[in-house]
Amino acid sequence: MTNYVPLLRVSALIPFVDFLHKLGTPTEKLLRQYKLPIFALDEPNFLISRHQVFDFLKKTAYQEGIENLGILVGEKTPVESMGILGKLACQSLTLYDAIFKAIHLGNLFNSAEHFWLLEDKETAYFCQEFTNLGSFDSSHPSHFSLLLMMDLIRKVAGKTWYPQQITLQTPFSSFTDHYLQEVFINKDVTITSIAFPRSFLALPFPHEFNLCEDQKHQEYEKLSQSIPSSQFTNSLTQAIKSHLKEGYPSINLASEIAKMPIRSLQRKLAKDGLTYSQLVTRIRYEKAVYLLQNSPLKIIDIAYELGYEDPAHFTRAFKRWTGTNPHNFRYHQ
Repeated sequence: MTNYVPLLRVSALIPFVDFLHKLGTPTEKLLRQYKLPIFALDEPNFLISRHQVFDFLKKTAYQEGIENLGILVGEKTPVESMGILGKLACQSLTLYDAIFKAIHLGNLFNSAEHFWLLEDKETAYFCQEFTNLGSFDSSHPSHFSLLLMMDLIRKVAGKTWYPQQITLQTPFSSFTDHYLQEVFINKDVTITSIAFPRSFLALPFPHEFNLCEDQKHQEYEKLSQSIPSSQFTNSLTQAIKSHLKEGYPSINLASEIAKMPIRSLQRKLAKDGLTYSQLVTRIRYEKAVYLLQNSPLKIIDIAYELGYEDPAHFTRAFKRWTGTNPHNFRYHQ
């Protein structure tokens, strides 16, 4: 049991949802089945529970009979489409610069995924690892990350380049792709890595990905404003925020988000002096205040953003929290 809820950005889920939707898969039904927030798909930078996403990928791939889902989606997903991290990685001078950014920004994208670079005389190794996997054994996330890493290298090496060697964090399975059958040969390793000529590190990145410094700074600020927390209550809070628009996030949902029994979840919250109900109230209150102060949304729309079916219920709750109604609060700010 981890001391925090592993989180990742919604932008990591979107390519899978888009791919499945194009196949005619009832994606919305499946997302609801595995308790993932539908409305969050409109917010690529939102943080959601990694447990839920990985469970969704594993079970949906099995249900739909798509054994190599992570590979198929990865082949169709360019790095630059992966939200802010993808954009920033592609605003690089060289491949070394791009990998360096992936290493140092990766924890802002996924709180339990790490990248690093190893070098010897002639060969470099681009490495990736998911931590805190527990008993999870699905290969789809690792295969997806592998294809993104390969795409980053191919930005400088060319689309037809193939790696010298690949190792995988997850167990081997068969694939339809001939070249993958040849290179996915190391079955019992703890990391995912791609070997390539060390000389590639100095190759220049294509100019088509260049942004001005102001744009780079703005993108980085967006990412850094919501760093995945390594503390339990704060990480659970970040995940629940993405579910608010779906309605009141029940404690059963929180249990699935955290992948732990309700009693264990309650004990962890109690260490921070909170009940689950108090946590949800705090989340709603803080978001309500932020939206009233910083957005032009109407009160009725703010109520829906917080998961209230009836705006009158939001008004009564806000008055209980602050002693005034939302209209007066906004007016006097």
